[in-house]
Amino acid sequence: MNQKSELEKYTEYGLSGSPQIKADEKRYWLGEFRERVIFALTYEQINRKEAVKIVEEKCKDHSVKKIIIEQDVQDVIAEKFMDVANKYQKDYKMIDTQNKKGEIALVLVSNEAVDEKEIVMDEIPMLPEAFYHSKNKKLCKKHMEILQEKAHFFIDEFEEITLLDKMMGIKCGVCEHMKES
Repeated sequence: MNQKSELEKYTEYGLSGSPQIKADEKRYWLGEFRERVIFALTYEQINRKEAVKIVEEKCKDHSVKKIIIEQDVQDVIAEKFMDVANKYQKDYKMIDTQNKKGEIALVLVSNEAVDEKEIVMDEIPMLPEAFYHSKNKKLCKKHMEILQEKAHFFIDEFEEITLLDKMMGIKCGVCEHMKES
């Protein structure tokens, strides 16, 4: 038999710490078990300007209790997510996952196990370029539908033009931008 003596076990624990349950999984998900992760962003995704808006939308879910960011994320970007955590009254922490196992830079977690199928988005929806250059936040019905289809996370930043707006001469910001281009 190749069992370790009690002295060898205590010495090993003293040098490397007590054994962790699912240690690799926890390193990958920034110190959390996969069962508690609701949403995650990779390093590539977290640097996109749309990421903050998406995390904000996800934080409206009451099961999200904490935002965890990997310590290697730039301070300027991390501060944006700290502001989101404060706005939605979520706990926030930065963690240094030595010997990282993946490309996860941010996770939103619950205190209980959740049944989320797709945690990491394949692709972050982008606001179409014409919407960035819109001079006003009023859009025609056609462009509101396009926004809903392609980037629904941004729908609350725009309003549909009403009959009164039309009578006052307000035009769709995207249509106006396209005429100028």
